[in-house]
Amino acid sequence: MGTSSITSPLTTLTGSNTFAADLQNSVNRAVSIASLPIQQLIADQNKVNSQIGELNQLGSLFSTLQTSIQSIASGTGSNAQTASVSDSSVVQTSVTNGALAGTYTVQVLDPGSSSSAMSNAPNTPVTDPTSENISQSTSFTLTIDGTTYAIQASNLNALATAINSSGAPAQAVVVNLGSPEQPDYRLVIQSTALSDIAVQLNDGANNSGTDLMSSLTTGGNASYTVDGQPPGGISSDSKTVTIAPGVNVTLQSAGTSTVTVSGSTANLSSALSSFVNAYNAVVSELQKNHGQSGGALTGDSGVLEMQSALRQLMNYTGVGGSITSLTQLGIAFTQQGTLIFDSGTLSGLSQTQISDAMSFLGDPASGGFLQLASNTLNGINDSTTGVIANETQAKQTQTQQEQDSINRAQARVNQLQANLQAQMAAADALIATLQQQNQFLQGLFQYSTSNNPNAGTAG
Repeated sequence: MGTSSITSPLTTLTGSNTFAADLQNSVNRAVSIASLPIQQLIADQNKVNSQIGELNQLGSLFSTLQTSIQSIASGTGSNAQTASVSDSSVVQTSVTNGALAGTYTVQVLDPGSSSSAMSNAPNTPVTDPTSENISQSTSFTLTIDGTTYAIQASNLNALATAINSSGAPAQAVVVNLGSPEQPDYRLVIQSTALSDIAVQLNDGANNSGTDLMSSLTTGGNASYTVDGQPPGGISSDSKTVTIAPGVNVTLQSAGTSTVTVSGSTANLSSALSSFVNAYNAVVSELQKNHGQSGGALTGDSGVLEMQSALRQLMNYTGVGGSITSLTQLGIAFTQQGTLIFDSGTLSGLSQTQISDAMSFLGDPASGGFLQLASNTLNGINDSTTGVIANETQAKQTQTQQEQDSINRAQARVNQLQANLQAQMAAADALIATLQQQNQFLQGLFQYSTSNNPNAGTAG
């Protein structure tokens, strides 16, 4: 809300009598005295507006702190684990949420293969795939393992693109079987799943035309064991398989490789550092609103409530496990009430301690420090029910009420000023008339005495 101001006098009295300036000064003084309550209201309104601005600043800083909590949560999920393999030519690996530290021996018995087919040689080779096609038709039916897909395309490149975007479990490419001088472009379609899968393309809607493809390779399922089990191997129609909760491997070639999943604190360390910086920014801003020279919210109960909530948050104690406090993760208080973070403490944790640290931190939705932090910060910064939102709304209501009071008071002052101006104008006119009459009488008296030789002579 903008800053209010007191309006200036409506008019300036320009009377003809010698007391006009005195009359105007009387009006101005009366208006100034009547405007004193307005000046106090404006001062109060400006103070409240400053408080609203400070609340907005705190809201922004708390939002950054909330974001840092989400970053910590990310650091306790799949990003808290790292996976490695002893032979990446045999398998490659990745981890997701739920992965546990451990070592797995994966033996790839057969990496599996996909089925593929190539378009038959047309009567006239396709020399330009951007304008020519393997059929004169523009409507095709793709069949993958018995499921059909309608395809529309006017040239060979467009045909491959349409197949890839059709949703069919297949990948199409265009290859040149001819020389650079005499190209012969063909279509190759490969199933995305492993196993012996029929692949065919017909140049008519609903297979009403001619089959255009011949088989290139016959696929087969992949087969593998985990820690030697089961002896006969596990069959899969996909190269990517899950060998443990949250642990996935992609089968590359026959052979044996060790997969190692271990705790990692790199992402968590970065997230905790960001949290400490965001926390300190909030605390520093709150501390500005204390003391005789404090900021706009000095003495405000909301500031005390926010500070109390932050202190309770940082004093959180976990139950069970080797990690029960933030101090054990390298976070400590300074004498100024801010935080410092020692990343060396975190990186020095054992695998068991890392696991316990993840349990201590928990998740914003289910428990642990992160749930308490999320709930605490939402209680402060929720856009509708939070402390900041409630205080801001109350102060906005207050400043609007003050503006209404200012408007009413200003209207009264304006009316007073108008009435006084009218009264002073009437007084000015009356005084001017009396002065004119006085001048007339003085002139008449002077005239009479100047024409009477006995005037002023004793009898």
